[in-house]
Amino acid sequence: MFKPRLALFVYVLLIAALSACNLPSSQPTEMPTPDLILTVTAQAALLLQPATVQAQFTSAPGFTPTPQFTSTPTVPMASVSQNTNCRIGPGTQYDLIDSLLVGQTSEVVGRSSGAPNYWIIKRVNGAGTCWLWGEYATVSGNTANLSDYPVPPTPTPSPTPSVTPTATLAPPVPVENVNAAKVCTPLAAPLYQYGGTLTWEDKSNNETGFNIYLNGALFATLGANSVSYPIPPLPFAAGTPMKLGVEAYNSAGKSATRDVTFTCP
Repeated sequence: MFKPRLALFVYVLLIAALSACNLPSSQPTEMPTPDLILTVTAQAALLLQPATVQAQFTSAPGFTPTPQFTSTPTVPMASVSQNTNCRIGPGTQYDLIDSLLVGQTSEVVGRSSGAPNYWIIKRVNGAGTCWLWGEYATVSGNTANLSDYPVPPTPTPSPTPSVTPTATLAPPVPVENVNAAKVCTPLAAPLYQYGGTLTWEDKSNNETGFNIYLNGALFATLGANSVSYPIPPLPFAAGTPMKLGVEAYNSAGKSATRDVTFTCP
Protein backbone atom coordinates (compact mmCIF):
# COMPACT_ATOMS: atom_id res chain seq x y z
CA MET A 1 0.00 0.00 0.00
CA PHE A 2 2.86 2.39 0.84
CA LYS A 3 5.05 1.56 -2.21
CA PRO A 4 2.44 2.72 -4.81
CA ARG A 5 2.05 5.98 -2.91
CA LEU A 6 5.81 6.49 -2.91
CA ALA A 7 6.01 5.78 -6.65
CA LEU A 8 3.19 8.23 -7.37
CA PHE A 9 4.87 10.89 -5.27
CA VAL A 10 8.22 10.47 -7.06
CA TYR A 11 6.46 10.49 -10.44
CA VAL A 12 4.69 13.77 -9.67
CA LEU A 13 7.94 15.24 -8.46
CA LEU A 14 9.73 14.30 -11.69
CA ILE A 15 6.96 15.82 -13.88
CA ALA A 16 7.17 19.03 -11.94
CA ALA A 17 10.93 19.12 -12.39
CA LEU A 18 10.71 18.52 -16.15
CA SER A 19 8.03 21.17 -16.54
CA ALA A 20 10.22 23.64 -14.79
CA CYS A 21 13.08 22.90 -17.15
CA ASN A 22 10.96 23.56 -20.31
CA LEU A 23 9.62 26.93 -19.13
CA PRO A 24 11.37 29.94 -20.71
CA SER A 25 13.14 32.09 -18.30
CA SER A 26 15.81 34.71 -18.46
CA GLN A 27 16.95 33.70 -15.03
CA PRO A 28 19.16 30.71 -14.32
CA THR A 29 17.47 27.56 -13.21
CA GLU A 30 17.50 27.06 -9.42
CA MET A 31 18.40 23.66 -8.04
CA PRO A 32 16.26 22.21 -5.21
CA THR A 33 17.58 23.21 -1.90
CA PRO A 34 18.92 20.55 0.49
CA ASP A 35 15.95 21.23 2.82
CA LEU A 36 13.51 20.11 0.12
CA ILE A 37 15.46 16.91 -0.50
CA LEU A 38 15.54 16.13 3.23
CA THR A 39 11.82 16.76 3.49
CA VAL A 40 11.05 14.39 0.63
CA THR A 41 13.31 11.76 2.11
CA ALA A 42 11.65 12.07 5.48
CA GLN A 43 8.17 11.80 3.95
CA ALA A 44 9.19 8.72 1.97
CA ALA A 45 10.63 7.14 5.06
CA LEU A 46 7.41 7.88 6.89
CA LEU A 47 5.45 6.14 4.15
CA LEU A 48 7.75 3.12 4.08
CA GLN A 49 8.05 2.63 7.82
CA PRO A 50 4.88 3.87 9.51
CA ALA A 51 5.25 1.56 12.53
CA THR A 52 8.85 2.65 13.14
CA VAL A 53 8.04 6.32 12.76
CA GLN A 54 5.01 5.97 15.03
CA ALA A 55 7.23 4.35 17.63
CA GLN A 56 9.67 7.26 17.32
CA PHE A 57 6.89 9.78 17.86
CA THR A 58 5.41 7.93 20.80
CA SER A 59 8.82 7.73 22.41
CA ALA A 60 9.59 11.35 21.86
CA PRO A 61 10.43 13.50 24.87
CA GLY A 62 7.36 14.98 26.55
CA PHE A 63 5.01 12.17 25.47
CA THR A 64 3.49 10.33 28.43
CA PRO A 65 1.41 7.21 27.64
CA THR A 66 -1.87 6.83 29.52
CA PRO A 67 -1.37 4.09 32.20
CA GLN A 68 -3.75 1.14 32.17
CA PHE A 69 -5.10 0.29 35.66
CA THR A 70 -6.37 -3.18 36.64
CA SER A 71 -8.39 -3.33 39.89
CA THR A 72 -7.34 -6.08 42.27
CA PRO A 73 -10.07 -7.31 44.69
CA THR A 74 -9.17 -6.73 48.36
CA VAL A 75 -9.28 -9.61 50.84
CA PRO A 76 -12.38 -9.26 53.06
CA MET A 77 -11.49 -8.74 56.72
CA ALA A 78 -13.75 -8.80 59.78
CA SER A 79 -13.53 -6.73 62.94
CA VAL A 80 -15.95 -6.36 65.88
CA SER A 81 -17.23 -3.54 68.05
CA GLN A 82 -17.68 -5.91 71.00
CA ASN A 83 -15.83 -9.08 71.96
CA THR A 84 -17.67 -11.84 70.07
CA ASN A 85 -17.64 -15.63 70.40
CA CYS A 86 -16.77 -17.81 67.41
CA ARG A 87 -18.31 -21.30 67.25
CA ILE A 88 -18.32 -24.40 65.05
CA GLY A 89 -21.77 -23.41 63.79
CA PRO A 90 -24.34 -20.61 63.83
CA GLY A 91 -25.80 -20.63 67.34
CA THR A 92 -25.17 -21.19 71.01
CA GLN A 93 -25.99 -24.89 70.61
CA TYR A 94 -22.63 -25.29 68.81
CA ASP A 95 -19.33 -25.64 70.69
CA LEU A 96 -17.37 -22.46 71.40
CA ILE A 97 -13.85 -22.78 69.91
CA ASP A 98 -12.55 -19.20 69.52
CA SER A 99 -13.39 -15.50 69.82
CA LEU A 100 -12.68 -12.23 68.04
CA LEU A 101 -11.82 -9.37 70.36
CA VAL A 102 -12.12 -5.63 69.82
CA GLY A 103 -9.03 -4.48 67.91
CA GLN A 104 -8.42 -7.85 66.24
CA THR A 105 -9.12 -8.67 62.58
CA SER A 106 -9.55 -11.94 60.76
CA GLU A 107 -9.91 -12.95 57.13
CA VAL A 108 -13.45 -13.75 56.01
CA VAL A 109 -13.64 -16.94 53.93
CA GLY A 110 -17.38 -17.50 53.53
CA ARG A 111 -21.01 -16.86 54.32
CA SER A 112 -24.05 -19.11 54.59
CA SER A 113 -27.41 -18.71 52.92
CA GLY A 114 -28.82 -20.84 55.72
CA ALA A 115 -27.54 -18.46 58.43
CA PRO A 116 -27.28 -14.98 56.85
CA ASN A 117 -26.27 -13.19 60.05
CA TYR A 118 -23.00 -15.11 60.40
CA TRP A 119 -19.55 -14.85 58.79
CA ILE A 120 -17.13 -17.75 58.43
CA ILE A 121 -13.67 -16.49 59.36
CA LYS A 122 -10.22 -17.91 59.90
CA ARG A 123 -9.63 -18.67 63.57
CA VAL A 124 -7.49 -16.21 65.49
CA ASN A 125 -6.28 -18.72 68.08
CA GLY A 126 -5.80 -21.92 66.14
CA ALA A 127 -6.15 -23.57 62.76
CA GLY A 128 -9.33 -23.85 60.72
CA THR A 129 -12.41 -21.67 60.62
CA CYS A 130 -15.29 -20.71 62.89
CA TRP A 131 -18.69 -18.98 62.63
CA LEU A 132 -18.74 -15.36 63.81
CA TRP A 133 -22.02 -13.73 64.80
CA GLY A 134 -22.57 -10.67 62.62
CA GLU A 135 -24.35 -8.51 65.22
CA TYR A 136 -21.16 -6.65 66.18
CA ALA A 137 -19.08 -7.47 63.08
CA THR A 138 -17.91 -5.10 60.35
CA VAL A 139 -16.52 -6.60 57.13
CA SER A 140 -14.37 -4.56 54.72
CA GLY A 141 -13.22 -5.70 51.29
CA ASN A 142 -14.71 -7.62 48.39
CA THR A 143 -17.26 -10.18 49.61
CA ALA A 144 -18.73 -10.99 46.18
CA ASN A 145 -16.72 -14.18 45.71
CA LEU A 146 -17.15 -15.69 49.17
CA SER A 147 -18.05 -19.38 49.32
CA ASP A 148 -21.50 -20.40 50.55
CA TYR A 149 -20.99 -22.68 53.56
CA PRO A 150 -23.69 -25.20 54.53
CA VAL A 151 -24.97 -25.04 58.09
CA PRO A 152 -23.37 -27.88 60.13
CA PRO A 153 -25.70 -30.48 61.66
CA THR A 154 -26.99 -29.51 65.08
CA PRO A 155 -24.91 -31.33 67.69
CA THR A 156 -26.68 -33.97 69.74
CA PRO A 157 -26.50 -32.97 73.41
CA SER A 158 -24.75 -35.44 75.64
CA PRO A 159 -27.21 -37.21 77.90
CA THR A 160 -27.10 -35.94 81.43
CA PRO A 161 -26.50 -38.87 83.74
CA SER A 162 -29.42 -39.36 86.04
CA VAL A 163 -28.66 -38.98 89.68
CA THR A 164 -29.67 -41.97 91.71
CA PRO A 165 -31.19 -40.65 94.89
CA THR A 166 -29.49 -41.81 98.02
CA ALA A 167 -31.87 -43.78 100.16
CA THR A 168 -32.61 -42.02 103.41
CA LEU A 169 -32.22 -44.34 106.37
CA ALA A 170 -35.38 -44.60 108.45
CA PRO A 171 -35.66 -45.81 112.02
CA PRO A 172 -36.52 -49.52 112.33
CA VAL A 173 -40.08 -50.65 112.86
CA PRO A 174 -41.12 -52.08 116.25
CA VAL A 175 -40.88 -55.77 117.08
CA GLU A 176 -44.03 -57.80 117.56
CA ASN A 177 -45.29 -60.70 119.69
CA VAL A 178 -43.03 -60.09 122.68
CA ASN A 179 -43.32 -63.03 125.07
CA ALA A 180 -41.63 -64.10 128.35
CA ALA A 181 -41.31 -67.79 129.18
CA LYS A 182 -40.81 -67.28 132.92
CA VAL A 183 -39.02 -69.53 135.37
CA CYS A 184 -39.76 -68.90 139.08
CA THR A 185 -37.46 -70.50 141.67
CA PRO A 186 -38.42 -70.08 145.38
CA LEU A 187 -35.78 -68.64 147.66
CA ALA A 188 -35.97 -67.80 151.31
CA ALA A 189 -39.46 -66.50 151.89
CA PRO A 190 -40.75 -64.24 150.58
CA LEU A 191 -38.17 -64.13 147.70
CA TYR A 192 -38.32 -65.77 144.32
CA GLN A 193 -35.66 -66.07 141.69
CA TYR A 194 -37.09 -64.65 138.45
CA GLY A 195 -35.75 -66.07 135.18
CA GLY A 196 -36.69 -67.54 131.85
CA THR A 197 -36.46 -66.46 128.16
CA LEU A 198 -37.69 -63.33 126.41
CA THR A 199 -38.66 -63.72 122.71
CA TRP A 200 -40.03 -61.46 119.90
CA GLU A 201 -40.54 -61.21 116.14
CA ASP A 202 -38.09 -59.01 114.20
CA LYS A 203 -40.16 -56.94 111.76
CA SER A 204 -37.33 -54.70 110.55
CA ASN A 205 -34.48 -55.19 108.05
CA ASN A 206 -32.45 -52.09 108.88
CA GLU A 207 -31.84 -52.32 112.61
CA THR A 208 -28.37 -52.04 114.05
CA GLY A 209 -29.44 -53.96 117.16
CA PHE A 210 -31.93 -54.26 120.02
CA ASN A 211 -32.13 -52.69 123.45
CA ILE A 212 -33.60 -54.72 126.37
CA TYR A 213 -35.22 -52.77 129.19
CA LEU A 214 -35.97 -53.98 132.72
CA ASN A 215 -38.66 -52.05 134.57
CA GLY A 216 -38.01 -49.05 132.26
CA ALA A 217 -34.20 -48.98 132.56
CA LEU A 218 -31.77 -50.13 129.84
CA PHE A 219 -30.63 -53.56 130.87
CA ALA A 220 -28.88 -55.14 127.84
CA THR A 221 -28.02 -54.52 124.13
CA LEU A 222 -28.12 -57.20 121.43
CA GLY A 223 -27.00 -57.33 117.80
CA ALA A 224 -29.08 -57.12 114.64
CA ASN A 225 -31.47 -59.96 113.77
CA SER A 226 -31.73 -61.10 117.40
CA VAL A 227 -35.08 -62.66 118.36
CA SER A 228 -34.53 -63.84 121.96
CA TYR A 229 -32.84 -62.95 125.24
CA PRO A 230 -32.22 -65.26 128.29
CA ILE A 231 -33.51 -63.54 131.41
CA PRO A 232 -30.77 -63.68 134.06
CA PRO A 233 -31.82 -64.98 137.51
CA LEU A 234 -32.93 -62.04 139.63
CA PRO A 235 -34.34 -62.20 143.23
CA PHE A 236 -37.63 -60.41 143.79
CA ALA A 237 -40.25 -60.61 146.47
CA ALA A 238 -43.11 -62.82 145.57
CA GLY A 239 -45.72 -61.05 143.45
CA THR A 240 -43.34 -58.29 142.32
CA PRO A 241 -44.05 -57.45 138.65
CA MET A 242 -41.08 -57.77 136.25
CA LYS A 243 -41.50 -55.59 133.12
CA LEU A 244 -39.27 -56.41 130.14
CA GLY A 245 -39.17 -54.25 126.99
CA VAL A 246 -37.60 -54.76 123.49
CA GLU A 247 -36.60 -51.84 121.26
CA ALA A 248 -34.93 -51.91 117.78
CA TYR A 249 -32.52 -49.10 116.87
CA ASN A 250 -30.18 -47.77 114.13
CA SER A 251 -28.37 -44.49 113.34
CA ALA A 252 -31.62 -42.86 112.22
CA GLY A 253 -33.39 -43.51 115.51
CA LYS A 254 -35.25 -46.04 117.59
CA SER A 255 -38.48 -47.95 117.23
CA ALA A 256 -41.29 -47.97 119.72
CA THR A 257 -40.71 -50.32 122.67
CA ARG A 258 -42.81 -53.44 123.06
CA ASP A 259 -43.21 -54.71 126.66
CA VAL A 260 -44.20 -57.85 128.51
CA THR A 261 -44.82 -58.14 132.28
CA PHE A 262 -44.92 -61.21 134.55
CA THR A 263 -44.74 -62.08 138.26
CA CYS A 264 -43.63 -65.03 140.35
CA PRO A 265 -45.05 -67.35 141.47
